[in-house]
Amino acid sequence: MNATLDRVATAAARLAGMGLMAALAGCVSYSPFNSETDPTSPAAQRVDALARADGAYPRWEDFPAAPRDVPSAADIRARVVALEASEATLARQVAGIQWTLNESDGDPWARRTRARIDARLAQPADPNAMAEALAWAERLRARANPPPPVQN
Repeated sequence: MNATLDRVATAAARLAGMGLMAALAGCVSYSPFNSETDPTSPAAQRVDALARADGAYPRWEDFPAAPRDVPSAADIRARVVALEASEATLARQVAGIQWTLNESDGDPWARRTRARIDARLAQPADPNAMAEALAWAERLRARANPPPPVQN
């Protein structure tokens, strides 16, 4: 039994070694300095053109100037503290508001709103309303006279 385990371990080690050698052979055969482009690639012409293009590097003069009047850490901290203080003040003011309406608060508003609404428009539409509207439109079309033609 021990002999069988030894043979399996040896075979597994050999197989792992061969796999490692195959991977290493693939890595060794790759050259990042090979400038040859695959001619069958659809991007081959574009890649060659970009590789031949003048790759001028930017100069220090091309970079933007360093920012000026940048607030210091103490200034930023003071602004944040002031903002948090105003937020706390606002939160206290909002907490002091009574947000619920009782019957006496809502009733005058509801009464005023109902008084502004035409009661006829608040009723459901009459089943004959569509036919009446179409008949009215037909009467208007019959009365309409086109303007006379323009004489030049």
